[in-house]
Amino acid sequence: MDRTDWHLLECFRVAGQLQHVTRAAEQLGTSQPALSRSLARLQSDLGVQLFRRAGRSIRLTKPGELFLARVERALGEIDNGRRELADFKAADRGAVSLGFLRTLGARYIPELVRRFNLVQPAVRFAFVQNNSATVEAQLERGELDLIFVAVPPGHAGFGWTHVGDQQLTLIVPRGHRLARRRQVKLSDVANERFVSFKQGHAIRRMTDDLCKAAGFLPEISFEADDSSSVPGFVAAGFGVGIVPPEARGYADVASLKIVEPVARRPIGLAWMEGRYLSASAQLFRDFVTTAKSPSRLLLQQK
Repeated sequence: MDRTDWHLLECFRVAGQLQHVTRAAEQLGTSQPALSRSLARLQSDLGVQLFRRAGRSIRLTKPGELFLARVERALGEIDNGRRELADFKAADRGAVSLGFLRTLGARYIPELVRRFNLVQPAVRFAFVQNNSATVEAQLERGELDLIFVAVPPGHAGFGWTHVGDQQLTLIVPRGHRLARRRQVKLSDVANERFVSFKQGHAIRRMTDDLCKAAGFLPEISFEADDSSSVPGFVAAGFGVGIVPPEARGYADVASLKIVEPVARRPIGLAWMEGRYLSASAQLFRDFVTTAKSPSRLLLQQK
C-alpha cells in the first residue's frame, strides 16, 4: 500500500474502538453501507483481514489489534497538530488548568498569576489547590496542565523545573521557653510534641525528614489538612510546628529561623512529558521558568 486516505484510517479507528459498524457509522455521521465499503477498501489496500464478524458486532483480528494501536498513535499526533495550529492562532486567549500546594495559595500563586496576566490578560485560569499526592495524580490523569509542587515528583514521565526555595520556619507558642529567640537548632525541640500535616502533604514529608536529620522522630499531636490550622493548634499548646513562610504571621505564635539542619524546600513547576500542552499553558510555563520571572522573588521569606 503506497497511500491510504486519512478518512479510511479514521473509519477504522472508530470501528475498531467501538467494534460495532452501526454505532461507528452513527459516530462518524455516515451510513452503515458506506462505512462497510470503507473498511472493505482499507482491508483490500492492506491485503490483511482486520475484522471478523461476531453476530451483529465485529471483532478485531490480531493484525487488526496491532494496526489499531499504530493508527491511534498516528491520528493522535495529527489531532495534536490540529490543536497546536488552533492554539497558535489564539495562544493568548486560551485557558490553563493549574494545580498547586495549599501553602502556595496565600501569596505566591495569586501574585504570580496576577503578574502573568499583566502581559497576557486574556489567558484564563482554573485553579486547584491540594496536597502533593492529589495534584500529582490529577496531573497524571490529564485533569491539570501544570502543577506547583515541592521537590521533583517521584513519577515516571513528569517534567519538573526548579523555580525557587521556601525557607521553612519553626513556630512555638508565645509563652514557650524558646519564644524570645530569633533562631534555633531543630534538636532543641527534640523532646517536644509537633503539630504537623497529614501524610501526603509535602510539609509533613519535610518535617519528618528534617527531624530525622536532627536525630529524632517527631511525636505528632495533631495532623492538619491545611496550613491555617497549624498556628492555631500551636498557639493552644498542642506542640511546635514547622511551616512555610505564609503560615508564620500569627500573633499568638513566635517564629524562629531553623539554622540546623537547613530548612528549605525547593519549589518547582511540573508537567507531563510527551503530552500535548496548550499554547496558553506553554506561555505560562515559559513565563515562570524564564530568568526574568518573579518566581524566586515571590518565594523569598520576608
